Amino acid sequence: LIIRSCLPLTTFLSQQGLSVFGLYPEKPCRPKEIILMAIGVLCAGVFTLARIMSSASGGHSSEAGSMVLGVFMCMASLLCGSLNLALAGVLGEIKLNVYDTVAYMAIPAAVFLMPIAMFVQKPVPGEWPKVFGASHMSDLEILQGVWQLNKTTMSWLFLSGVLSFVYNIIQFSIVHTLSPSATAFGGNFNKAALIFLTLLLPFLRVHALPGPPYIQVIWAAVVVNIAAFSYYSYLQIQAKLEAQEKGPKILEDEDTDSDNESQEDSTQE
Repeated sequence: LIIRSCLPLTTFLSQQGLSVFGLYPEKPCRPKEIILMAIGVLCAGVFTLARIMSSASGGHSSEAGSMVLGVFMCMASLLCGSLNLALAGVLGEIKLNVYDTVAYMAIPAAVFLMPIAMFVQKPVPGEWPKVFGASHMSDLEILQGVWQLNKTTMSWLFLSGVLSFVYNIIQFSIVHTLSPSATAFGGNFNKAALIFLTLLLPFLRVHALPGPPYIQVIWAAVVVNIAAFSYYSYLQIQAKLEAQEKGPKILEDEDTDSDNESQEDSTQE
């Protein structure tokens, strides 16, 4: 979650990269906003490093190695998520409505994931190998097994697909109305709340919290990370409000200029 909170920075970079190829309007680079994003990303790195070092110092070297792999996978997921938002913004720029955007992005995603779901074998966790009669199964084979065991469960799967479709419509509506960066900012608030709840409430933790001094470093990194990206979000909202206020003023100035020109023309006549 702390790595996913860096989504605004990667989304900003994705927008700038797409603007180089003329696919998206170039976003202005404001030094204060860039510094805030850099601070947030730095704190995320400190958090992750403290977590890895605490596992290594506790004698869990294999767990620390798995964490490093997990960090790289999270970074890849982060880049893909930001590119997804940026591409949704591009589709909005070419005047596609939200429903077209969701449909056009869902089809290639399904085609890309279909071979993985059909052919990649994964270990079956817990006691499920006894139920299915196999220790390794693909996602499609698991779905077929669940269908045979309990068809009611599959109805919840289809319902989750409908809810996912609605969620994508809402998300891409925000992308089209505001910007990909604004959508990334909004997603940071639920991550911040969940991170705090995980640190405060023991029953939400998957792993035990590390001891000092790592836990103090983790708390400081989380607080500063959330504060930096929250203030960045505030600056973005303020900039949006200022732009909306300037719009009517420009129209008023243009109307005043046109009225003055018409009065001068009538005086000359």
